[in-house]
Amino acid sequence: MTDLGVIAVLAGLATGMTLISSVAVKWAAFAESPLRASVVQFLLLMMAGMFLGVLVYYAVGGGRGVVEGLWVASAVMSASVLLVFVGFFRQLRAGPVGGGGPAAAVARRGFVVSVVGLVILNELLMGWSFSLLSGQLAPGLGSRGDDVARLLDFAVTSPWFVFPMALEMVLTVRWLGAALPRRMLPYLWVQPVIMVCSPPTLVGAAWVVGTAVVASGLMALVVGLVLRDAMRVEEAAGAVGTYLAALLASLGAMAGGLVLWVDHGGLDIFALALVLQMAVFLFAVTDPGHFRPVPLAGRSPQERGPAGGVPGPR
Repeated sequence: MTDLGVIAVLAGLATGMTLISSVAVKWAAFAESPLRASVVQFLLLMMAGMFLGVLVYYAVGGGRGVVEGLWVASAVMSASVLLVFVGFFRQLRAGPVGGGGPAAAVARRGFVVSVVGLVILNELLMGWSFSLLSGQLAPGLGSRGDDVARLLDFAVTSPWFVFPMALEMVLTVRWLGAALPRRMLPYLWVQPVIMVCSPPTLVGAAWVVGTAVVASGLMALVVGLVLRDAMRVEEAAGAVGTYLAALLASLGAMAGGLVLWVDHGGLDIFALALVLQMAVFLFAVTDPGHFRPVPLAGRSPQERGPAGGVPGPR
């Protein structure tokens, strides 16, 4: 098979993996029972096991690498199946969601952290393993810490990480946008475009200059929108304000990383900024309930305001 054929096959596989990951994030956003949560974690762990098997094969090599890669993949997949069994028995013990059982509801914070961590891990492993399979990265991990750091930087900034992640972002916003505050949607839609505009991802002056210009313009647009919303107290406060602050921090790190990359070729800060931007996005879309307004009955007396129910001045 020619190099172009290999890349076409890998692109198809990456698209399929991205669809599975996007569906898992969509399910995670509304998972309210231990069983549903365990199914999401099962899907993500199963994908991680497949990628780990590929990496083990390349690290060991030969027939032994095939055997050990299959063993590692099978072990991770078996562990993921165990999660489903645990979730199933917890569901049986707890009863239906809303029935008052002690385990009927998912501990959202821990669950969201696990989903975000697994999605990021899967994207990183896919960028690494597909770079090996396509021949863009030579086999071997390297024994020195700086070798490992450069390898991880390459995996994060590779097209096998950046483009599938951008596609996953688009699909997720398309599927979950209605569950999120409308004022967040412009920021969520612009994030995958900024993700695609990664100058180190592809070679060529046209790509580097074009994506740098577009990314800079979009960052300026985001800053302008945030400043506009900051003039409205209700827009800048609460969970949405926290999301906007984290988004600005990730974009600032991305801009700084680009400057360092142009200056001396280092990718550490830029790669970290891509992961940070991805995490900011995933934390927002995986837990849409976090952005729902607090009911009046659940507010403090100061927040409720006068007896008429209208909040008093702040």
